[in-house]
Amino acid sequence: MTAPYAPTTERPPYRAALVVTLLVLAGYALSLAPTVTFWDAGELIATMKILGIPHPPGTPLFVMIGHVWGALLPFVGEFAARTNLLSATCSALSAGAFFLVAHECLGPATAGLEAGAARLLRIGGGAAAAIAAAFTFTNWQNSNETEVYAVAQLLIALVCWLCLVWRRRRAEPAAARVLLLVVYLLGLAVANHLLALLVGPAVIVFLAATLHAAPAADARVRRREWAQAAVVAGTWALLIGTGLGSGTLTLLGGLCFLAAAAFAATAGALAFALTALAVAAVGVTPYLFLYIRAGQHPIVNEAQPDTWPALLDVIRRAQYPVRTPLDDPTVPHGPDNPGRTLTIFWLQLQNYLLYFDWQWAKGLGLRLATPAGELWARTLVTIAFLWLGIRGALAQRRADRPAWWLLLTLFLVTGLGLVVYMNFKPGASQGYDLYPSPADHEVRERDYFFVVSFVVWGLWAGMGLADAGRALLARPGGAGRDGARRALAGAVLAAGLVPLALNWRAATRRQTPAASLPADVAWNLLQTVPPYGILITYGDNDTFPLWWAQEVAGIRRDVTVLCLALGNTDWYMRQLRDQPVRDFDEAAAPAVWRGLHPAKPTWPLHTMRDEEIQQAMYLQRLPRDIAVPVGPLQARLPAGTVLGPNDILTLRVLQQNAGRRPVVWSVTAGRNFAGLDGHVVQQALGYRLETTPIDTTSPRYDLRRLAGAPLDVPLTVRLAWETYRYGELPGADLSRLETTDASFAATLSLPFTQLAYAYQTRGEPQQMARNLERATELSTNPALRAALDEMRRQALGAPPDTSPNRAVPR
Repeated sequence: MTAPYAPTTERPPYRAALVVTLLVLAGYALSLAPTVTFWDAGELIATMKILGIPHPPGTPLFVMIGHVWGALLPFVGEFAARTNLLSATCSALSAGAFFLVAHECLGPATAGLEAGAARLLRIGGGAAAAIAAAFTFTNWQNSNETEVYAVAQLLIALVCWLCLVWRRRRAEPAAARVLLLVVYLLGLAVANHLLALLVGPAVIVFLAATLHAAPAADARVRRREWAQAAVVAGTWALLIGTGLGSGTLTLLGGLCFLAAAAFAATAGALAFALTALAVAAVGVTPYLFLYIRAGQHPIVNEAQPDTWPALLDVIRRAQYPVRTPLDDPTVPHGPDNPGRTLTIFWLQLQNYLLYFDWQWAKGLGLRLATPAGELWARTLVTIAFLWLGIRGALAQRRADRPAWWLLLTLFLVTGLGLVVYMNFKPGASQGYDLYPSPADHEVRERDYFFVVSFVVWGLWAGMGLADAGRALLARPGGAGRDGARRALAGAVLAAGLVPLALNWRAATRRQTPAASLPADVAWNLLQTVPPYGILITYGDNDTFPLWWAQEVAGIRRDVTVLCLALGNTDWYMRQLRDQPVRDFDEAAAPAVWRGLHPAKPTWPLHTMRDEEIQQAMYLQRLPRDIAVPVGPLQARLPAGTVLGPNDILTLRVLQQNAGRRPVVWSVTAGRNFAGLDGHVVQQALGYRLETTPIDTTSPRYDLRRLAGAPLDVPLTVRLAWETYRYGELPGADLSRLETTDASFAATLSLPFTQLAYAYQTRGEPQQMARNLERATELSTNPALRAALDEMRRQALGAPPDTSPNRAVPR
């Protein structure tokens, strides 16, 4: 066992940390998303711009930081590019802080080496650790788009570094102030994302390990230090209860803090305890922003926390279904839930291992020709980093046991600890043999929840490289070979760049044909709707980019977006009713919608009173067939139909607006047309409600109903060919697009496929071939691309292609 850590007066290498930060930032900036991305980014960017309220728990700190950041950098592209850069900057700063952590931890491991060799291993090893961790796949993906995880990771990295600063300065009065700064950062974590609070157990274990391994000589000092550590632990427990909005956990946390404060009073540290409580409370105060701003009714005001009960509901995430670590996650929480099984847990562990495998060489598959080659090459790299991480962790354990406990606890809590606590459904890409229904799987890969554990492993891998370099430098040999050994050790340390090199193609959001796809989808969906229309969408990916488009880019603010997923909440129903209609900007509109001179609606979207909205919050099964009047139409609903809150909302909106405002369902919203299926016409990416009879003899319509409704051919041509945007997709290799991007690219190909069939019916082979070519360019399914390409060839009079390679995608 090595001797306890000895405090050093050596100044930390802050300049080297700055260099590492800038190098990492350069890598992130070169791969930065140029605009909005899918999932939560559109919502977050929009709320940053207008100081709105995103989905629970509201992330007020992130919203306010992003608003100020975007205002201070008007020269950095559009607003979304600026907020993307905010994530990159925060992650780069965390890499600099983790460099300092690794450098400090490598100090005891290099003791006894010649000064130049020791400096090489500490600076080079710290850089290798920080860079390997920074460019792990998931961390990289989090860092080049607008997401809360970069700020959370920065808080974690700063807390880890402050722990080591506290250890350096234990003998100074400033040590207590360092711990108070740690407490403040933990309080800030509550107002950003609870991921950062998971560093708390690591802090507590580190403090205890340090005080146990190197107790102060004076008994009174020892007691005061233990009391301060207890106060930090009690404050963290109180913050956990507060951050989760749990009365029970808050009470337990409060009791823990009171016990720690009582102990501190006996040790002469009561002032520290009271100050820690005040500092933590100040850290949490950004939540007051939600309460104040929600009362001002911004356009995006999720859960509307303008009352204390509503604010508490946001903090405790009451909007989402309950799931405990004991539940079977594929079954709703309640007395009938059979409980978590070993099968589920094994699938969850497999998912974590899959995500771990992604971290080191995710981009390798984009370079190799065969799936087998991808699997074996990536597995070899993963095994190498697995070995390096183990070597680095063991080397750190030998050299600096308390710091090892710091990283080990952080790794376990943010890795296997989250596997146990989060209790996710089987992953989006695994377990279909046991759970074939998509409803039993997560809607997306959840690797981002475990990002900190991957970063810690990257740090250990860098330390493993430093340990390998130390072994080279420690070999006996003549003085003339010192330079060669140092060069070889430097080459070993350079292996920390492997994740940067092998993840680039998979992690970049700029050098990809889908770089502008979310923005293009937002533009296309909004432009599908006539002036002052109502657009019905489904969920995150066909709604949040639209919020960015309207609130940040100023695109088609006259369109009212009705999101069916949010339509199951009472606050959203009220907001839709009270939301004003904004002006149609004809000058900025595409040609297809100019010259119509529409009248601005003066009536509310619906007229449901608050009492009716509350009554609509329950599922209702129809006991008999009913016909609901919808303007001049009748919506026919058969007996047994189950109406959810969003169904009732949709019907009331249709009743209020059919024949008065255009109503369009996005193709992404499914084909539930509220019993009005016979009155719907497709126009490119939307289904338009018609209140007058559809003339099925008109050449305007193609009646094949490939997507469930007649196709308005002329309007679809104008939208698909003249109005919509496709970025770099046409002509690019789409075979390696990420799942969400691939799905939306395929959606954009749908109107062209339908137009091709329409022109086939009309005997226009040239137009058929033209549309098939564009459909082929946008399709990500190799078999479908091959089939469409063959149809195009035959439409142009070419003989059938019978070659064995015809199904290979272009």
